[in-house]
Order: sequence, then C-alpha cells, then structure tokens
Amino acid sequence: MSGLYNDAFVNRLSDGLKTLLPQWEVGAELSVALLTVSENATFLVTDKNSGKKTIFRVHRPHYHTQEEVLSELHWVESLREQNIVNTPEPLRMKNGELMASFLDDGIERYVVAFEFMPGQQPSEDASLVQGFELLGATSAKLHQHASEWTLPDTFIRKTWNHQTAFGDEPLWGKWQKALGLDEKGKAILQDVINLLEDKLHLYGDDSDRFGLVHADLRLANLLSSDQLLGVIDFDDCGFSWFMYDFASAVSFLEDSPLLPELQQAWIKGYQSVTELAEEHQKMLPTFVMFRRLLLTAWVAGHSETETAREAGLEKYTQGTIQLALDYMQQQGMDIGHYEQLSEKGILDMNAFQANVGGHKERVKRRLDNTGAGSVLFYQDPIEMVSAKGCWVTAADGKRYLDFYNNVPTLGHCHPNVVKAVSEQIATLNIHTRYLVDIVDDYIEALKSTLPASLSNVAMTCSGSEANDLALRLAKKASGGTGFIVTEEAYHGNTSAVTEVSPSIIKKGGLPKHIVTIAPPSKQAYGDNIALGFAAAVRKAIATLELRGVKVAALLVDSVFSSDGIFIEPKGVLKQAVEAVREAGGVFICDEVQPGFARLGEAFWGFEYHGVEPDIVTMGKPMGNGFPMAAVATRPAYLASFCEEIGYFNTFGGNPLAAAAGLAVLNTIQAENLQKNALEMGQYLKTQLQTLAEAHPCLADVRGLGLFIGVDICKEGSANKQPDPEKTREIINSLRESGVLAGAAGKYGATIKLRPPLSLKREEADVFLAALAEALSVQVEQSA
Repeated sequence: MSGLYNDAFVNRLSDGLKTLLPQWEVGAELSVALLTVSENATFLVTDKNSGKKTIFRVHRPHYHTQEEVLSELHWVESLREQNIVNTPEPLRMKNGELMASFLDDGIERYVVAFEFMPGQQPSEDASLVQGFELLGATSAKLHQHASEWTLPDTFIRKTWNHQTAFGDEPLWGKWQKALGLDEKGKAILQDVINLLEDKLHLYGDDSDRFGLVHADLRLANLLSSDQLLGVIDFDDCGFSWFMYDFASAVSFLEDSPLLPELQQAWIKGYQSVTELAEEHQKMLPTFVMFRRLLLTAWVAGHSETETAREAGLEKYTQGTIQLALDYMQQQGMDIGHYEQLSEKGILDMNAFQANVGGHKERVKRRLDNTGAGSVLFYQDPIEMVSAKGCWVTAADGKRYLDFYNNVPTLGHCHPNVVKAVSEQIATLNIHTRYLVDIVDDYIEALKSTLPASLSNVAMTCSGSEANDLALRLAKKASGGTGFIVTEEAYHGNTSAVTEVSPSIIKKGGLPKHIVTIAPPSKQAYGDNIALGFAAAVRKAIATLELRGVKVAALLVDSVFSSDGIFIEPKGVLKQAVEAVREAGGVFICDEVQPGFARLGEAFWGFEYHGVEPDIVTMGKPMGNGFPMAAVATRPAYLASFCEEIGYFNTFGGNPLAAAAGLAVLNTIQAENLQKNALEMGQYLKTQLQTLAEAHPCLADVRGLGLFIGVDICKEGSANKQPDPEKTREIINSLRESGVLAGAAGKYGATIKLRPPLSLKREEADVFLAALAEALSVQVEQSA
C-alpha cells in the first residue's frame, strides 16, 4: 500500500485496535488481520482457541461524529429487532457501550464491532440478476421501515442530495478534481450536473420518496449464502431519495451490459413488497448518473485504494464522461456540439481526432475500411511512403526522425534483414512441421541470450499470442487462475490477455481473478521501492485468496512501459518474484517492448534486475518489422501443458521469420548496438536532465539505454501534477519539427522515447533541439 494507506498506517491502526480488544468478549489469544481499507479500516479478529471471528471497524477521522456513528448502529439494531434485513449484529462491549476509541498520532479514532457473517460477494455474472431481485425486496423493506420508524432524539446522519454531492463542500470531494479530467470534460460534466439539479428539483423530496437509506448497497457490501442475501456496512447510511439505493447497488456496474436486467430484477423484487410507481422507476437512470459522479469524485480522492484502482482511475473518469453524454441524449438533449469536445481515453493517448489537414479523403477511406478499430496518430495524420535507418519519409517529402517505433529496432529497412528475408522468401517458407535448419539455427541463437533453464521456445506471430500462451502455461504450472499485473499494463489484445491489460479496458472493471498493483516508483512505495512493491504483491495474493482464487502468476513488463517507464532501482523485481513463488505462483516477464538490447546495460530487462523468470515473452523488435514473437519457458512447463492440449502455430517460427530474427541477433552483435544503446541513452538522459533545469514542466527523466520516459507536469504545481494536455501539445510540436514521439503512463503525461538502437549523436541532437523548441513555445504561450 502507498501514501496514506501504507503499511505503517495500517500497523498503527492495528496496534491501536489491539489495545481495545479486551473491552469486548472476543477471547484472550487473538489474531488480527486487515480485511479492507478505503475510508475506514476493517479488521478480522479471530480467537485462536475457539476459532470465533469478529469484525472490527476503525473509523476515519473527521467524517462522522460520535453521535452519527451511534445513530447508524441504533438503526441497525432496530432493523435486526424487527427482522427487516439480514445484517450483522453490532456487538456491545463488556460495559454495554457500542463504541470505543483510541488516539492515533493525536487523532481520535472510533472503533465498533460486529458479529462475523459468512458469505461471498455476489459475482458479476448472469447469477447477479436473481440476486438483484432479492436486493430489490430488501431495499423495499428498508425503505418501509425508514418511513415508519420513529427516529431517536439523538439520531443524526448526513444527507445525500445535490448540494452535498456537488456543492461547495461535497461529502466525497470535488468532481472537478476527477483524474484525467480536462476543460472539455469539465464542460460536459457541468452540464449533466445542471441537468440533474433540474430533474431532482422537479422530482422533489416528499416523504414518499425521501428518507433514511443505506446509501452504499454495492456488491462489496453484500454477502450471498444459501439463497440468502446479507447486507453489511451501513457506514454511509443517511437521508436521501429511496431510489438512490438502486444507484448505489449498481456502483461500478453503470456501463455493464447487465444493467437493464439488473434494473428490472430490482424493480420486480421491490414490487413484491410494495408498490413502486412509474414516476419512481423513471428516475432510476437519473440516480445512477448522480451516483456515478459521486464515485468519480471519490476515486479521485482515493487513488491509492484497491477500489479506486479496480475502478480504473482516469479511465473511470472517461467512462463517466461517456455516460454523461449518453444520459443527456436519453433525456432529449442535443449533444452534437460535444462531438469535438470528447477525447480518447487512456487507451488511445497517442491517437488524435484526425479532422484537420490535407488527408480528409484518406482518413475517410481508412475509417470506412476499419471502422471503430481505427487509430491514427496526430490531428493531421502523416502519410508514410518510405523509411531508412532512424528516418521515415512522408508523401510530401518531409523526413521524420523516429523516436517512437521500437519495432524497427536496428533501424528501418536494415539491409541485413532485407537481404535475409528476400533470400529466404525466394528459397522456402513453410510451417515448422518439417525440418528446416534455419528455424533451429535461430532458436539456438535466441536461447544463447537467455538463462539455461529456459531451454524450450514456442514461436508465435505476435506478442499477444505469446502472452496468451504464457497465461495458459502459468495456470497449468501453478494450478492457479489469478494474475497480478500493474495498473496501466498492456500485454496484448486476445480475450485472455485483454483481462490482464487494464490500460485498454475502457468500460467496466477487471474480473475477480485479476488484481492490479502500482508500478515500482517512489511516489507509490516511498524510499524502499523494492520492499513496497513486494508488499503490494503479497497484498494482491491475499486479495485473490479472499476472493477464493489461487495466484497463478505475477506478470510484468520489465520496464513497466505502459505505466510510464519505471526501471530503477536495479533489482527491484527480486523480492516481488520471491513473494509470488512462495505462494505457488510463477513469474512471467514480458519483454515484448524492452527486450533485444534496448536497455544497453542488459540484453533483457529481467537480466538487469538479476532475476530469472519462469516464462519470458518477446515480440515487436524480434524481426525488425517482420511479425514474429515467442515464449521461452522451462521444459517441464511446456511438457505438462502439451500433455493435455498441445500447441502449434501455423506461421509461428516459419523459415522467413527465422531468417529475419537471425539477422536481427547477428546485427546487434556485429554493429555493437547494445553498447550504442547504453552510450546514447546516457547522453540523452544527461541532456534531458539539463533541459529540465530550465523547464520545470519536465518533472522527471527515467529509463535505461534507449528506453526513456519524460514526465510532463503543470508548472508551479507543488506536487508536480501530470499534464496530459501539455504532453499532447509537445508531441504535436515535435511532429511539426520532424520528430515522432509517443505518450505513456497513468495519465498519458509521460513522453515515451524508443529510437532505433543505431541512433547517432547528431540524430539525438536533432531530437533535443526539437524538444527545446517545443518547450520554448509552451513557455511563450503561457506567458
């Protein structure tokens, strides 16, 4: 855990809780384990002798008063007394009180206890529809009770309305601080908030529609067991519209394809208890939008929590913008004027709306042919016609220095690769079910760069295929199905690999067998990055176990390319790999982007970190433009896998691919390109750091060899706030100066640099001059 939610913080809370445990009848010899931490911290306390379990909640400070916490517990007691809802009993202390407290660094923290209720969080599949019928009935009973219950004189709870959600002092934070939200997105969200205000005003807050509600009936607060539905955590209960409880129930499911069925099931269940007028039913989408905006603000203020990370952080913001557009259109608003305002999500951070320039007809042709899957770089797309070395040439004759495309790792159209491929295609190209020497020549040359333990290689055609096979090998080798990946990871586009690629998931959350962790950075883990990263892996393993999932593998790109390029400190992966192996999982190292000498100091990223993977995947630069990829693994893994399924790839490892791959390996060695990558990388980093001294918007320069990331931040921001808009402007400015670069990272605010390994000093200087000019333009524009 990181930031406020770090291990030291949790340990303080745990220690404070332990001092209070003797005040409850929970046993003498106890174990204390953290279950969850987001706002409050929830602990499981177990009597080691009897096995009895008790839940303790340590409250966040400055949110609820003592009276508010006790009011929640009194409502829960009343609900239980009248058998309204299946919910855990609040446990009184030996002195009869419901609440204790301890001082945490001078701050009073309230502590309450509940009986342990067995059950599992409902699954996000078709079975959830039936569960929502039960939830609808439960909600109706809650609302009936709230309407009839005489509140105690001391009863105080917060109100969830338009003012407390979006006013000057919002309960869950300002929506304007949503991650990745630019001025264009703000305009859309402000309009939908204004629309919500009008709709809610017309709907009104009479007693038949407004009262005491749970306010957080999301899946994480539901327990399913033996056809029974349990409701936990009334911490957010307060006064609001009754229909808001449906919106809270579909939290993080707002764009799920199941939503219409969930809504109908909830209504059906509700009407099995009491009438639900059409007027109220029609308001459900309004409350879903209302809740989504609340959650967007909450995610922004709690980015360190697992809940926020699973939601998708800035991707969640982009999803909110799209939902707002959909909602306004459904309400009869014209959204045509927003078309030029909406931008691509994090997936398409290097894509621009190609709506200007002299290529409109060609753009239309591309869109007509490839449809929604089309992504083009730059607002004025470049029509490429030829390339050589580090340079590409456009149809208008303009030459561009390529600092982005790492596929032509030797340089575009390298003569050694051209010659090898031309000769082979004129001789023989056939699949690998026949013996062809060049195939084995290549694999043996490739194996000479790898650890001896990884002596079996399966050839594929793309990195996606390679990672897909790696996932299957890991499941078989470990017996598990759970995977740990980083927050903005990208590993490919097959069905299975998309699940472990959070950066391309635009809508919806991750499946329960996937857990994300922050990449290894000081921002996330403090001074001891390696220790913090390993702790995050262990916590992810524990999270999977709580979900009933055994870990299969830790899967990382060895330089965390899509996360923003994090390579330091050297050896940062060691403890994390040990942690996953201790749990019975394996380590998959994705070298599709960093592999093949790009790092200079090492041929492979895992080699730089001093770890030996169980499975290595590779691709992109393998053939210098020829489509080829591979998985290297332990013979036992492949043998066990092939006993049940087997593996063959028609085009994987064909003689033509082998010829291209062998030419790449030979050229790296013959032209001493690994050394050149090291030296040119050192030069670039030194010059970039010097440039950063004059331009504060260059927040950080990271990387190794010719794989470098440059963070762009808002000038004057104390915490170096990422600036994705400025990043895009700089990338466009570089393009105008004849240099190609791309973006990466959590907010799309890291310039990603991957020039060919053959880069010369004078070419590096061309890039540096172009960047200096782009930064100067930024300074002039902000003056």
